[in-house]
Amino acid sequence: MDKDLALLLDAAGRGETVQTATVVAAPPGLDAAVGRILLLYADGRTAGDLGDAALAAQIAADLEYARWPGPCLRTVRHQDGEYRLFWDALGHDTFRTVILGGGHISVPLTAVLTLAGHAVTVVDDRPDFAASRRFPPSTGVVCSAFRTFLAGLSADAATAVVIVTRGHRHDLECLRAVLGQPAGYLGMIGSRRKVAAVFALLRDEGADPDLLARVRAPIGLDIGAETPAEIAVSIAAEIIAAFRGGDGGPLNKRRDGRG
Repeated sequence: MDKDLALLLDAAGRGETVQTATVVAAPPGLDAAVGRILLLYADGRTAGDLGDAALAAQIAADLEYARWPGPCLRTVRHQDGEYRLFWDALGHDTFRTVILGGGHISVPLTAVLTLAGHAVTVVDDRPDFAASRRFPPSTGVVCSAFRTFLAGLSADAATAVVIVTRGHRHDLECLRAVLGQPAGYLGMIGSRRKVAAVFALLRDEGADPDLLARVRAPIGLDIGAETPAEIAVSIAAEIIAAFRGGDGGPLNKRRDGRG
């Protein structure tokens, strides 16, 4: 426990995101696992001793692509037994959005997400489009080849990745690079025809169909958007719904009385 606490304090000092899975209930005869903690880092690393390496691997696999909803209990099945976990996270106070492409939609999208409290980074390989003056002052603006930037990206459950580049080739390159990362939201702009073509190419390369199924494409909620600003609102709304657990439907149709 002291070692786990030291690791958490170290992560907090670096501003790093860490998820924690504490075993609070175990199958009969396996009570030694209760109280032990598994730490899961944004880059896929794990730390902590559960006394069972296979159990640790199972928990890590179960949580890798799950969206953290806030402190909660979660059940994981392992070797015909059920373990109850307390799932928490450090460093998830701020959502982060990475926008790949600095074109006409990225400007209003950055403005909307910034107002919503997201830390936004915009990436483009063209200096005129990766110009800080085009975006809110708090925006991280990076002029870089997409492949170079994405080689160092670590997208976790509190990160949205939005692919809105200027062409099919760059969209494919970006999606290929981020597909395996456990981002809380991954979306790509484009017509259904273009999206189908990109997905077909990735399937031919051997991409996991389950990972492709996580990609929101075409991107955004259906609000009849036409202008860049309207499209930005539809994308931002979908991102917020993904992180907050909303279904994107009208509040006046809810039957539970909330909203």
